[in-house]
Amino acid sequence: MRRFFVLCVFIAGAIVARAESPGYLVFVSNERSADVTVIDGATDAVITTFPVGKRPRGIHATPDGKRLFVTLSGSPRLAPGVDENRAPADKRADGLGVIDAAAHKLIDRWHVGSDPEQFALSKDGKFAFIANEDDASASIVDLDSGQSRGKVKVSEEPEGVGVNPSNGEVYVTCEEKGEVFAIDVDAQRVIAKIETGGRPRSVAFLPDGSRAYVACE
Repeated sequence: MRRFFVLCVFIAGAIVARAESPGYLVFVSNERSADVTVIDGATDAVITTFPVGKRPRGIHATPDGKRLFVTLSGSPRLAPGVDENRAPADKRADGLGVIDAAAHKLIDRWHVGSDPEQFALSKDGKFAFIANEDDASASIVDLDSGQSRGKVKVSEEPEGVGVNPSNGEVYVTCEEKGEVFAIDVDAQRVIAKIETGGRPRSVAFLPDGSRAYVACE
């Protein structure tokens, strides 16, 4: 199996999962077309594109590279200022999609969270921490069982998620009020709120966990 690690970046509305070693694959979630594209990293050739469900967004691989996870949302894409109540969401489509990395296909979908946006994995790859955009919360999901292990309330429009590599604390960016919340996963509670202004979208840590950097729109 080709080995890869995942780095999530926004490129023309897609999110890219990239690999570091020769012979790597790139997995791109395509929010508008409801599928994932697999690209040969050495040749830039498209290998395949396969359906995964409505509005695939965040995408990450497990440390062993055998599975990928992608957040799926049944909430419609709306222009700024449009009343969400005029376009009801398909909550049956919300969830975390499970992808077989070798077979290049969706093998399961777990109904965890509401309108899931971005997410991050724990260092050991056992848990996912998911931002639920329309629920002002973050879910903790067991990746062995596919079951939710808890939910922590944050603020409106949670978006980006990052895990501090030094202590496992989870940071969630919330766009509406320009805030970032730090979560103690074991206690399942917010331990700090940081005001950033703007619309914080994503968060990334230094390798030693001493600093977090937040991109604001």
